[in-house]
Amino acid sequence: MKKSLGFSLRQCLSLLMLSSFLLMSHAQANSGGGEGGGGGAYEKMEPYTVNLVGLTQVLQVAATLKMAKPEAGAKAKLYMPAIRHEILILLGSKTAEQIESAAGKQQLINEIRAVVNKVLGLDAKEGVSDVLLEQIIIQ
Repeated sequence: MKKSLGFSLRQCLSLLMLSSFLLMSHAQANSGGGEGGGGGAYEKMEPYTVNLVGLTQVLQVAATLKMAKPEAGAKAKLYMPAIRHEILILLGSKTAEQIESAAGKQQLINEIRAVVNKVLGLDAKEGVSDVLLEQIIIQ
């Protein structure tokens, strides 16, 4: 005696298509793509440690770049040595007083975004759309 499971071929195919769609959606969300307007990925940078102007204080900064488009992330990886150089020069030109306030941190974010986009030859709509500061320590 053969017992039927009660699933038709159409139901099995529908279930297979739904699970494939869910897997692709999950993979796309984890890769940073798929957000409205072709949102990009995040590029985590190695932490920076630099002497501030006057050489009496040290700044430690950890940041992540939010890319406007995934292609910009690939370009940033390729240009990372030049990006790190420009950011190190920028950070080393600062004083503690310029960075310690909320407005100073926002100014630093804007300056880092502009420097990175300049290296990439892109604007904020194509390149780095935001800089996420993860850690700032002034000693």
